[in-house]
Amino acid sequence: MMKKQLFFKLTCLFFILLSFSGYAQNKNITGNVKGEDGMPLPGVSILVKGTTTGTMTDFDGNFALKASPQSVLVISYVGMETQEVLVGAKTNLNLVMKSSQIGLDEVIVVGYGTQKKSDVTGSVVSVSPETLEARPRVSVEQMLQGTMAGMNITVNASNAEGSSNTMLIRGQNSITAKNSPLIILDGIPYAGNLSEINPKDIGSIEVLKDASAAAIYGSRGSNGVILITSKKGKDGSMTVNYSATSAFNAPINIPSLMSGKTFYDTKIERGLSTSQVEDEGYDSGRNTNWVDLATRTGVTLQHDLSFSGGSEKTRYYVSLGYLNSEGTAIGNDFKRYTLRINLDHKLLPWMTFNTSTQYGYYDRSGVGSSFSDAFSMTPLGVPFNEDGSQTLETWDDGVYVTNPLAPLLYDNCDKTRRFTSNNSMLIDVPFIKGLSYKLNTGYDYRSRLAQTYRGRNTRTGLGVGGSSDSDNRYNEDWLVENIISYKNTFGKHSIFLTGLYSAQSEWAENHDVHAEGFPNDVMSFYQANKASLIEPDDTFIKSTHLSQMLRANYAFDSRYLLTLTARRDGYSAFGTDSKFGVFPSAAVGWNISNEKFLENSNTINNLKLRLSYGEVGNESVDPYSTLPTLASADYVDANDGTLFGFYPSKLGDPTLGWETTTSFNAGLDFGLFKNRIKGLIDVYKSKTTDLLLNKTITPINGVPNITQNIGETSNSGIEFQISSVNINKNDFKWSTDFNIAHYNTKIVNVGLTDADGNYIDDVGSKWFIGQPISVNFDYVFDGIYQQDETGTPQGDVDAGDIRYLDADESGTIDPGDKQIIGRKIPDFVAGLTNTFEYKNWSLSFFLNMVSGITQSNALLATQDIDMRQNRYNVTFWTPDNQSNSYPRNDRTASVNPRAMQFYRSTDFIRLQDVTLNYRFPSEALKKLKINSLELFTNIKNLYTSTDWIGLDPEFSNTDGQQTAAPQTTTILLGLKIRI
Repeated sequence: MMKKQLFFKLTCLFFILLSFSGYAQNKNITGNVKGEDGMPLPGVSILVKGTTTGTMTDFDGNFALKASPQSVLVISYVGMETQEVLVGAKTNLNLVMKSSQIGLDEVIVVGYGTQKKSDVTGSVVSVSPETLEARPRVSVEQMLQGTMAGMNITVNASNAEGSSNTMLIRGQNSITAKNSPLIILDGIPYAGNLSEINPKDIGSIEVLKDASAAAIYGSRGSNGVILITSKKGKDGSMTVNYSATSAFNAPINIPSLMSGKTFYDTKIERGLSTSQVEDEGYDSGRNTNWVDLATRTGVTLQHDLSFSGGSEKTRYYVSLGYLNSEGTAIGNDFKRYTLRINLDHKLLPWMTFNTSTQYGYYDRSGVGSSFSDAFSMTPLGVPFNEDGSQTLETWDDGVYVTNPLAPLLYDNCDKTRRFTSNNSMLIDVPFIKGLSYKLNTGYDYRSRLAQTYRGRNTRTGLGVGGSSDSDNRYNEDWLVENIISYKNTFGKHSIFLTGLYSAQSEWAENHDVHAEGFPNDVMSFYQANKASLIEPDDTFIKSTHLSQMLRANYAFDSRYLLTLTARRDGYSAFGTDSKFGVFPSAAVGWNISNEKFLENSNTINNLKLRLSYGEVGNESVDPYSTLPTLASADYVDANDGTLFGFYPSKLGDPTLGWETTTSFNAGLDFGLFKNRIKGLIDVYKSKTTDLLLNKTITPINGVPNITQNIGETSNSGIEFQISSVNINKNDFKWSTDFNIAHYNTKIVNVGLTDADGNYIDDVGSKWFIGQPISVNFDYVFDGIYQQDETGTPQGDVDAGDIRYLDADESGTIDPGDKQIIGRKIPDFVAGLTNTFEYKNWSLSFFLNMVSGITQSNALLATQDIDMRQNRYNVTFWTPDNQSNSYPRNDRTASVNPRAMQFYRSTDFIRLQDVTLNYRFPSEALKKLKINSLELFTNIKNLYTSTDWIGLDPEFSNTDGQQTAAPQTTTILLGLKIRI
């Protein structure tokens, strides 16, 4: 009997264990994730809770993984509420994710920490990686162009690495100091070209625009702060991403210059003598298009491979990037090789180590054609000899004869190596909830060796027996930050305290050698020891920073917000009496949508009012600017020996200190109709005092000027940004993003006063009280004299001469008639993007608009009366064509005796980006074990509407760029694959 009972119990136990075994066995789980609008959500994280097993949804929102019936799946997505789902007996899950409060629970980087978007009181704008992906570019700046209100990015010239850009946030505050924003990469200041960062590695970008947001960086935040955070690993199995693009860049918007025949006929009509080369060229019909010879269709290739994943303790992101870019200027090339390793590892439950490290190798070897020469060289010049070699002198003028293609013959090697690493240790203090300490360290080392040799096959090298330049440059920056944070919630009260103590040091040294006179060209720039002339030059610069900061964030019931910040900064470059500056700020916020009277609103989902006031600094002076310096001047003694002499070249000022910007900002964030419409409005007004300006002093001191804190500017503006989902049904979605900004900087004073103590203009520097910082100041064009006249304000004139406006009505044209002719910075900047999605297809259009700039056109200048240089092909005034736009063709300066420039608006509207994208259906990819596959094409600068007649209107916004490498139209093809 006992044996039967034992057998029965064992049998029951066997079947019970068998049933448990079947229950615990993993099974295949499939599913689909959609948003509340019914659209599939790609990139949603699906993780088996408590494990490292996980996956992500594909472009159709589908996913598949193995899990046991008792497993809990954690579903998370940015801007959506995280869900937990028990698998149970289900094998197919159809999930709908709900939006969090219009993305307000989304965590964004705010500097030395993160905050929920709903708790941010400053003017902070985020740029998603999806936005960057939609505009594939070589450089980060050009990808950001037009993405947000208040940021103006101007492309000054076309080059292979896309680095010729000017970036301003809310316009200009300073007159002569730098106006560029502070760049923070993974928590540490970043110096150098942003083109050295692989855009594919960027996870998010936040821009701090007002004083409250930027004051946390105190001394360097007066021009705004851009926070760049690289991609991090996520929990789940390893994901492999690969992308490849190929782009073709063709030069466009090239101004219409004179042909060979027109150039020659113009000289004859002007009564000028012609040279033998010009005569031969005219007789043979020669018409050399130097710009065409100097340009090409450039090809850009880019490959990126990344691996990411992680577990509960360790997350990783590793990427490899390769870029080979050819500029449209022949000889202008750029290669970029990058390796990035980002790692987060939890050493202990309360201790986490983080590293964000990048190694980059950048090859800029090669010297591009000279476009300043290409635009000005006579079209009758000879570019090549009969044997195909370059001519050393393109014509027999003797002065303007250097071949614009000569740089192509230079032997040039230009290579940079850069190691950037940010490492931190985060300690969550045990037994004290919310208290943490972070030791943050940053290190950046870069070396650049640039070598150029000009041989005897060039005009420059032939004249001196070969010349070489070797530049060795080294830069090293280090940063150590101690950050203490406390974050906690007590009922309806929440606080976030941050304290900082940091030290930073930067040094740079250059070792340059110029040599001339070599026995031959065989050894190129490796023979300086054989030169007859050697001129070495060595420099060393070092600066240090020391900072303390305290920030307090308080929120009551997620409705009322307060932020207080104070930062004290010390900079070694300032005088002994003013090395340290203190920069405080305060901001308040009101989440109106969280009030009871809006809790049931079907219209208003988000409404937040923000007010801020604070101070930030500008330290843009070079090290040793406060110290007196000596310059050398060699002289010959009585015995014909050379001695070294020195003389004072600059006076010191121990009181030189911070340029300070004080600003007020009022902003309103809004979201309507369940996130169908969302945006922001910001208005601001700022005052910048103690400008870093050069003050003219009496020559008795031995120097003509000294840098001091003098002068004041004011800045005001308004920004508007809106995003809307216009249509979203039947597999079709149309969304629009629009932003526009207006800003106006005015000079209050520049430290000059009259006898009564009133502030006056600095006319010589073109600084005028009440006017923008950068303006045109010249005589005003008032038409063309149509007949000979006597006794005019200009004296006796001939028909066809330029008539100047007698602005002061004095009866005489003199410097008092000069007027301000427009501004050189924009009045309005706007961007408009429309995106259309239908099933697996998407199409987007981006329009970029800039208005308010007036600029002179260098190609219309009349100063070259001897016609030694080419110019824009104009229609001259003649007795038979009595126009009122351009003077007669004459060899004397009388047609424009005061060398007035010709000005024109550079306003433009540009169809800057058109992108077509196709995502392959997930069903077709499952058999290949591919999560997603995407093909796309992008066209850049397809069409530009403008009245500007010179080079590209955007280039012309910057002096000196009107004869740069031309703008390009780019056609890009690419693919992205995720496994």
